[in-house]
Amino acid sequence: MCGRFSLPDEAAVAHILKIDRWNWHWPEPRFNVAPTTRVPMVFRADDALLELNGARWGLIPHWWKKEAPPSLTFNARSEEAAEKPTWRHSLRRLRCLMPARGWYEWNEKELVRSDSGRQVKQPYYICAPNAEAIAFAGLWAIWTGQDGTQVLSCALLSKAAAPGIVHIHDRMPVVLKPEHFDAWLDPNTPGPDVQEIIADSRNEFDSYPVSTRVNNTRNDFPELLVPLKA
Repeated sequence: MCGRFSLPDEAAVAHILKIDRWNWHWPEPRFNVAPTTRVPMVFRADDALLELNGARWGLIPHWWKKEAPPSLTFNARSEEAAEKPTWRHSLRRLRCLMPARGWYEWNEKELVRSDSGRQVKQPYYICAPNAEAIAFAGLWAIWTGQDGTQVLSCALLSKAAAPGIVHIHDRMPVVLKPEHFDAWLDPNTPGPDVQEIIADSRNEFDSYPVSTRVNNTRNDFPELLVPLKA
């Protein structure tokens, strides 16, 4: 579920998020962001300023003891996050926004041929109508390795898919409404209010099939967002 997304440009992010401190140079345009790569995330720093930084997409909890990071921690099911050890501390105190333009999902009921002739699932691109940038509800953590190296990491929350896109996949990212950004980022927001924000997240999206070239993480160009011709 949501293992790839595209980044908006810097101006679009600045329009929806009044960031006080840019601690990471905005990356070149990216159209096929994959887990374990470094992605932009926005959080409320200790001095109350809204900060943008780069984080590993794949959360490493602060208590992790192994040198190798955990696998498959780029998505957290919102229904379970409050109870699961990997997520619960971050959901309680370390919430962030992960800016995106849209994301990809694969329809397992719709099989097509890739350029190499293999039978694969049809990929779709999903985005919010009339929005150049959206924000996934995210969690973050800082992990310190045995050598003292610190790693900033993040994960996005998922929920049941909205009615208009459930035919593609039964899960989707939690895409927050702008009016909920401040409360989401406030570490003092009570748990029940956090759950209400998730429940009231965006549910209206556009979707269309795209090229199977998105399946290869080495492909990262604007043509991946072009709708397939009927």
